[in-house]
Amino acid sequence: MRQSLRESLRIAIQEGRLTAGTVLPSSRRLAADLGVSRGVTTDAYEQLASEGYLDVTARAAPVVAAVLTAAPAAPDPHVPAWRFDLTAITPDVRLFPRREWTRAVGKALRNTPDAALDYGDHRGRIELRTALSSYLARVRGVRVDPRRIVVTQGFTQALDLMCRVLVARGARCVAVESPTHPALSAVIEQSGLTVVGCAVDSEGLRSDDLSPGRADAIMVAPAHQFPTGAVMSSRRRVALLGWAASHDSVILEDDYDAEFRYDRTPLGAVQGLDPGRVVHVGTASKTLAPGVRLGWMSLPAGLVDEVRIRKGLADSGSPTFDQIAFAEFLTSGDYDRHIARARQTYRRRRDRLVQALATALPELPIQGSAAGMHILLRLPDGTDDIAIAAAAAAVGIGVKALSPLQRAPSLERGLVLGYGRLPEAKIDEATGALASLLTKAGV
Repeated sequence: MRQSLRESLRIAIQEGRLTAGTVLPSSRRLAADLGVSRGVTTDAYEQLASEGYLDVTARAAPVVAAVLTAAPAAPDPHVPAWRFDLTAITPDVRLFPRREWTRAVGKALRNTPDAALDYGDHRGRIELRTALSSYLARVRGVRVDPRRIVVTQGFTQALDLMCRVLVARGARCVAVESPTHPALSAVIEQSGLTVVGCAVDSEGLRSDDLSPGRADAIMVAPAHQFPTGAVMSSRRRVALLGWAASHDSVILEDDYDAEFRYDRTPLGAVQGLDPGRVVHVGTASKTLAPGVRLGWMSLPAGLVDEVRIRKGLADSGSPTFDQIAFAEFLTSGDYDRHIARARQTYRRRRDRLVQALATALPELPIQGSAAGMHILLRLPDGTDDIAIAAAAAAVGIGVKALSPLQRAPSLERGLVLGYGRLPEAKIDEATGALASLLTKAGV
């Protein structure tokens, strides 16, 4: 009863139903009105007075103190329910391997020692860093030992930590691919760094597009560029490393979906060519699900301590059980088996989407390697692709326009089409709806 009375009065004051200056009944009178002992009302008044909600003086009834009321919360952002969800670089979370993950989590809960639940190494659990170093060497050709890996809460935190380290070192500018995902630029800019765009063509990023001294670091996705789908050629890789060496710059390698290559073995990470200058960043957000919130950085030795300190300041370390469960998931082979199944699913969807587009829109070129979870449907230069994407959204088709992704002036236009969340059975219908819309738009 004491708690119920105390909470009822506190909420009434917080919500403004009991305004400042309101005189409350004496503890004796309130007790009589409620049919409870006086001790109940006295305790409630004393607790609220201690918390600052009531002004209490001897031999006087309590008075409601001046308490600021909170403004109502803004409505939650609208989450569209797409009829056809062609959102790019988003995985099908329905493929998440719940049974295998449950097994890994259960093993982590049973076997994790108590000491592992204490504050620990801000780089992350050694079990996961060891498992990652083996996996990355085997699958991505990354040269790293566990001491140079820092576990993060997804790619976004990894990028944010690196940007803060760069700022502390005196950096002022980071180059990004143009076009690129605007969220990446936003993360870089919020740290105080300036962003400049660097042109991309069918061979990937053109480092020769950067003027001398223009950038202190450069962020690239060599294995599968977003949104063009380009895979960086060998000569461009060599040129990128040469540019970074001659300008004493850091390369941030975004390896976000390299496991999903459908026509050949994925090219190894650029980091394997120069582990002393390239920061390799990976994530489980595309291979498993964004909600897993696990990412990692393979760092040059000279950056490890600075990133570790920043990670500690950010959150004191990533969740222990998640890390140990993922380590088990990696070492058991369940991760490889899940990726193999998902790869087949996405490959079938891509093949069907490409075929459907070629049939319904034969005059529009499709751009991008057979990889990842998106393709780029090119539109005639100068087309208002923003208006087309908006018109598509109005009829329940979720697509992204190319032009807002540009970091430099360009007449190139297109629609970025994701197939990660589009069931295979809906692809023909979705393509027909999109073709009809483009025809009405005069494309």
